[in-house]
Amino acid sequence: MTQCWEEHSEYPHIHSEALYLEVSYSRMKIFVVTGILLCVSQQALGVEVFDGMELVQLPCQVNVSVSTESTVVWSREELRFSTVHIHQQSGDDLSEQNQRYSGRTMMKKDALRTGDLSLTLKSPSVSDSDTYTCTVRRFGQELSRIHIQLQVKELPHPTWMIPLSVGLVLLFILAAVFGLVFYCRYKKIKRDPGM
Repeated sequence: MTQCWEEHSEYPHIHSEALYLEVSYSRMKIFVVTGILLCVSQQALGVEVFDGMELVQLPCQVNVSVSTESTVVWSREELRFSTVHIHQQSGDDLSEQNQRYSGRTMMKKDALRTGDLSLTLKSPSVSDSDTYTCTVRRFGQELSRIHIQLQVKELPHPTWMIPLSVGLVLLFILAAVFGLVFYCRYKKIKRDPGM
């Protein structure tokens, strides 16, 4: 029973179609399923990428028994219109999608059949950094909720650019000085040909 309260459970996501009573304690949830006590970690997963990447995948894996005949809603609660992507048995339903994600999200066509509900986000930018939630519902009942923390960082400036820039500036100054010296000598020789 002590394993139940550890930060990392051996079984981080346990799903059941049975009716359950949910009691929350800090970052852990306890599910009472027909007399059996199960623990589920509610930690958020984290994904870090750099601005300018072509795409990023936000992972969300559930048991096939949970995803079958369900609806998946990806959301970002900090937005006024929080819906990022909706996927149903009939396919994607993007009618409620926040405009900032239009044409930028996709899920695998067989996601509900395989349990791989990962969301692919195209052209992630720093403003996309936030917590995303993958919620699985069937007939209005929430079966799973997984939080993913996306951190999009600005592309660091290459450290070799600074010495290269300084070197190019010095080279330009040196070329200008030599050009000026040669020009002055040429003018002097042209004025005083006997020297």
